[in-house]
Amino acid sequence: MNQKKFKRRVLRVVSEVKQTLNENNNAAKVIELATNFNVSRNSLQSAFMQECGESIRGYKLRIRMEQAMRMLEAEKDIKEIAITLNYTHSRNFSTAFKKYYGVVPTEWPTIVRNQSSLCESRPDKFGMG
Repeated sequence: MNQKKFKRRVLRVVSEVKQTLNENNNAAKVIELATNFNVSRNSLQSAFMQECGESIRGYKLRIRMEQAMRMLEAEKDIKEIAITLNYTHSRNFSTAFKKYYGVVPTEWPTIVRNQSSLCESRPDKFGMG
């Protein structure tokens, strides 16, 4: 794939956007991030994809789901997790979690106990991939 050259400032912004997303579950939409960092939305999205290998939206979802997984492993309540991760309803969180991991959050404790079989069946989501 042909890699586009971005100005250093845009590449620096990608790093700052990643940090913002890592620190804030309720991070702004892409257009708001671009405006806050004074770059175009298209430049930010393209540079982020090139530097990180995934879209901003995909990155935000992955960070959220990884945090949800850790909270489930810490035996947090699903409603509490949904609120913490800024889902409007716990059902929305459960649907997103199932779509991402292929299991509902209530099944997660059982899955963790049998993690080796999960890594074999879903290496793309659970390491080993």
